[in-house]
Amino acid sequence: MSRIFLLLVCSLTLLLAVSCSHAGVEKDAIYDGGSFELYPDSIVRGDRIYTASGLLTADAGATGGSDSLHRTVVYTSAGRMADALFAAALADTSALTVADVRLAGAFLRPEESMAALRAEVADGCIRAENFPKVSDIGCWAIAAWELYCVTGSRQWLKEAYDILTASIRSQWKQPSGRIAPLVCGQLPRIDNPADYYPEWMTAMDRYQTLALAVNVSQAAAHAVASRMAGELRLYAEREHQIPFSAMRSAINDRLWIPDEQRYGQYLYGVYYPVLSAVSDSRANALCVLDGIATAEMSEALVSAMPVYLDGVPDVCPQINPATGSYSPLTQALFALAAAKVRNPQAFVLGVASLMNMAVEGNLTSEWPAVVCKGFFGMDFTPDGIDFRPIVPAAFGGAKTLTGFRYRDAVFDIVMHGTGDRIATFAVDSVSLETPRLPATLEGHHRVDITLSGNDLPEPGVNIVERRDLLHVPRLRWSDDGRSVEIMDFDPEIRYSLFENGVMTQVLGSERYSLPPSGPSVTAIVPSLAGGLTGFSPRSHVYAPGQSEITILASSVIPRRPPLHLIRDRRIADGYIELAARHNTRITCYANIPADGEYFLTVGYSNGSQHDALRTLSINDRDVATLVCPSFHHDDWVTVRPSNTVVVSLQEGPNKIALTYIGGTMLLNRITLLKKVP
Repeated sequence: MSRIFLLLVCSLTLLLAVSCSHAGVEKDAIYDGGSFELYPDSIVRGDRIYTASGLLTADAGATGGSDSLHRTVVYTSAGRMADALFAAALADTSALTVADVRLAGAFLRPEESMAALRAEVADGCIRAENFPKVSDIGCWAIAAWELYCVTGSRQWLKEAYDILTASIRSQWKQPSGRIAPLVCGQLPRIDNPADYYPEWMTAMDRYQTLALAVNVSQAAAHAVASRMAGELRLYAEREHQIPFSAMRSAINDRLWIPDEQRYGQYLYGVYYPVLSAVSDSRANALCVLDGIATAEMSEALVSAMPVYLDGVPDVCPQINPATGSYSPLTQALFALAAAKVRNPQAFVLGVASLMNMAVEGNLTSEWPAVVCKGFFGMDFTPDGIDFRPIVPAAFGGAKTLTGFRYRDAVFDIVMHGTGDRIATFAVDSVSLETPRLPATLEGHHRVDITLSGNDLPEPGVNIVERRDLLHVPRLRWSDDGRSVEIMDFDPEIRYSLFENGVMTQVLGSERYSLPPSGPSVTAIVPSLAGGLTGFSPRSHVYAPGQSEITILASSVIPRRPPLHLIRDRRIADGYIELAARHNTRITCYANIPADGEYFLTVGYSNGSQHDALRTLSINDRDVATLVCPSFHHDDWVTVRPSNTVVVSLQEGPNKIALTYIGGTMLLNRITLLKKVP
């Protein structure tokens, strides 16, 4: 009897202990994300509790490898979960990506970081993926600069500068006059195009978007090249600063949405691009971190960018809700952007959502980056480490980084208090006016930082409900191309009509007729009150009379029908083979009725397994690169459009030339459409 009673008492005691423990956890909640709750020593998802002790492993800390000494750094704070995630991240020996190097790899694993960046180089240039993707040249550039700032290696600086500048020079000449100096390209990080683009877009459509992320990357590459040139005392510093300033201005002029106080996703449409109002969260955060947005724009952007209660989606609203993604990198960049503009609410959301993701797998760089660059505010420069910390009240308590290695020194850094103003900054008990650790320090040092406890501003964060993106309207155009019917018209939806890139009216009914004028390009964009906007279908081109000029391959001399590729002579007569062995440069003439700018597109076929590139020259002046990708092997009959470029033509005959760069293609036609001023 006494044994049964003892078992009942023990069971009741254990039950009360678990209940009291969980009740105690709830009192210390840091953030409630709806689908999860964050506490100092645990994360709760419904009935499942992840504890800090469960994440800690025996090998957390130093491990083998060339950079093992740099992994001995230990983070301790009032939150055991934060400490466990930091230890787990440092115990991860996964291969570093370029993004890892940019975030934290440079200062945690510098030797491996250098190897990782070199692995992304081929023939002296940063690797670029095949059409329609492009290399993330900006991320590589910033990672390379960070690595120089951490190591102080002049040899690495020179090597990285040579690679970066060679990569910039090797890029295809961008279409002239479209929206200069913005560049085309699909993001390299897109695994499933349906997550980022509407279904009607082909690979060529995706390539011809003027994406925020692509242009921020390109601008960042020029900014870093300028910085490197200045550090190397080269005259090219200004040479790279000029294109950076031009791209920065173009991004802020053409991709910023004033009413939304953030950037749009990309400009899309072959002729007169329309801005997608979808929010690319990662690209918006990079605009803050990489110096694209002004200080005022940055503060507004972090507050206005739409996010969910449980985290920051990669795009919002999610274009493909079935597979819409959240990535740890997006959470980390958002948190760092919030730290930069001193937005505590956004910072807490980014930190909490990142910690929630981290329990499912070690994050090699994201969490250490948020700890070191967010909470401690570390900024690595050629002259040392500057500190600009931010600690919201929710993450109060002492924070310590022990064994932090930097060049020839090792630091134990202790930070007390909350706020974002430094009351005292001391190295080995000696107070310093400037919160900086000089690059010349050697040996072991203790750093003490005390924050003033000041109240942080409350600009807020834009938490929105999940909503599906508006579907693309179904349109039916008349045979003459002048009248359209919206097949799925909804009176609750606002249908904005764009003619030649300018919003002219809102359609009040399902039918509309174009005015009896010259050529026009029409797009119809759906939206709802409150800012939810969808995509237009493919733009409709109306080209009456002689407004479109077509030069058929059959009219070009000399001719060489590709009978070895197309056996039917009647069909083959409509093509000219342009290859490395013949027709490496082909010339024709277009008789233009009036001076002005024209859209030029090449109709081609390409049944090889390689993309074909040609330099386009107008009146003996190189103006752009024409991209003619391969889609189906051995299909030499299907005619597809190249990328469309804008060229300036004069009244009368104009010389048009295509010069071989690479790949085989069959030319079928060249089309010219007058651009409306």
